[in-house]
Parts: sequence; structure tokens; C-alpha cells
Amino acid sequence: MNKLLIAGTAAALTLGLAAGCSKKRVAECDAFVETIEKISKCDKLPAEQRTAVSESGKQIKDALKMIDDAGGVGDAPEDLVRQLRDTCKQQNTTVIEQFQKVAPDCVK
Repeated sequence: MNKLLIAGTAAALTLGLAAGCSKKRVAECDAFVETIEKISKCDKLPAEQRTAVSESGKQIKDALKMIDDAGGVGDAPEDLVRQLRDTCKQQNTTVIEQFQKVAPDCVK
């Protein structure tokens, strides 16, 4: 998972947000977090791997929370929102494909 890309995009979005009250969310990022949470709770994986996935998920959720705390993506520049959306979608697809090979039950 490219946590740095997500965190960097989240930081750029946070800096680019106006002080608005919009709490618009990015569905692709919510889906990515849901996938990570599902995998981190999957008992088909060794505990160490679940812990590693959980820690990565926490970093992603923290980055997305920074965006929410700054008012959401409603007032952010569209190119940054698109970059975040594309990154979350790509990372979610990659994670699902990887875990389908090693623990398919964890991504059903």
C-alpha cells in the first residue's frame, strides 16, 4: 500500500480546503478503509499480518480524518479530490487482488 501517497494527498487536500461546513466524503476512500478493516479482522491471516494491516489502516484513517476535520472535500480543489479518489480506488483494487491470492476469504 502506498500510504505516503495517500497521506501526501490528504495533507495537500487539508491545506487546500477553505473553512467550509461541507463534510463531503470520498466513497472510494471509504471503500478502501472498509477493505483494510475487513482484512485486519480476518482470522485466516496470522496475527502479525493482521496487526500490520491494522496499523496501515490506522494511518490511512488518520490521513482521511485530517480531511474531515478540515471540513471535508466539498471545498477542495477538484484536481486534488480526483487524485485522492483515484489513489484510494487503485490501492483498494491492489489490496483486494493481493489478498485474493493469499487469503481469498478475507476479501469476500
